[in-house]
Amino acid sequence: MSIDLQTAHSAIDAARHLKQQFATRAAHHDRTGIFAQENIEDLRQAGLLSLRLSTPTRPTPFTLTVVQDIVGQIAQGDASTALVMVNHYMVRAAIAHHQFGSDEVARWIEDEQHDQLLNILLAEPDLGSTSRGGLPGTVATRTESGWVLTGRKAYATGIPGLSWLLVCACTDETPAQVGTFIVPAKADGIAVLENWDHIGMRASNSHEVMFTEVTLPPDAALELHAPDAPPIGHNTLVLWNTGLLGALYNGIATAALAWFCDFLKNRVPSNLGAPLATLPSMLDAVGGFSITLHMNAMVLHLYAADVEAEHSPQQLKAHAAVIKTRVVDAAADFTSALLGLAGNAGLSAHNPLERAHRDALCGRIHAPHAELLRRIAGQQALS
Repeated sequence: MSIDLQTAHSAIDAARHLKQQFATRAAHHDRTGIFAQENIEDLRQAGLLSLRLSTPTRPTPFTLTVVQDIVGQIAQGDASTALVMVNHYMVRAAIAHHQFGSDEVARWIEDEQHDQLLNILLAEPDLGSTSRGGLPGTVATRTESGWVLTGRKAYATGIPGLSWLLVCACTDETPAQVGTFIVPAKADGIAVLENWDHIGMRASNSHEVMFTEVTLPPDAALELHAPDAPPIGHNTLVLWNTGLLGALYNGIATAALAWFCDFLKNRVPSNLGAPLATLPSMLDAVGGFSITLHMNAMVLHLYAADVEAEHSPQQLKAHAAVIKTRVVDAAADFTSALLGLAGNAGLSAHNPLERAHRDALCGRIHAPHAELLRRIAGQQALS
């Protein structure tokens, strides 16, 4: 049975404790690509999958700020597990804010499915990222008894451990509607195509999923809307996704710098006769890295506070662009710079720095891509 965490401090402390355990397993799961189901069970037992996330109508200690800190801690131990948590929390937040489904659905998730992993499946092999527009090729056909779902989705992160899938699909009606359908992950007609073999986040098991005439009840359609008229103000999923991905990749960078600092303190070249940490050049470098991490934390907490205060969409979009380009995407440059200073030790698979760099590279593939964000910012500046 999971623990009912009552305070932000207790949840962050639980994440800090699990970080150490997950770090001892991370290399194995990275090398084998095997999903870290034991990590998920540890999170479940610790109560970290069951947090009642804060909403304006039901405030709790578990705000975006707090959940960012939890994800950041877990990312320092195992980035792939943290990525699974990002998706789980952002979907839970969207449901709690009634972006998907009614208040009844939100209560059902929190009361009866509270520790079951969720993810939302948006991308498709042919469509690519939905951030660039286009209609999903996955089709929901209305029947007398409900719906039949057929299609294919990409990047189903954490699929071996998921209980529920929120699937974006297009109805076959005239005119067509786009909606989100809640689907049991083990339903008949679902096949996992185990083709995730990326350079980083290897244990995330972000495989493709095939849906072949999956039968669903009428209430599986959590929301439907015209393709060009999405519900106004329903952006919790995107807002939390941005903040939590920022925390994840800043956590990767934090762990990378921690290893590098230990390396500098313990490496004593014979020609120097003292630890590398005594070199002024290394003090300067580590200082710069530390300031970057502190700046990232400031930006993340500012963003989370503005989300919680429900600031204007324009301001939040501007903040989100900063987080994506200067925190998420920049984690790869951060870890690359550490590799350049650490030399052969950093590239050795016996040490976690090279894995941190490979995981950090994956930040750049998360939508929206930096090129799209720069173009939007440019259009606004020149308008």
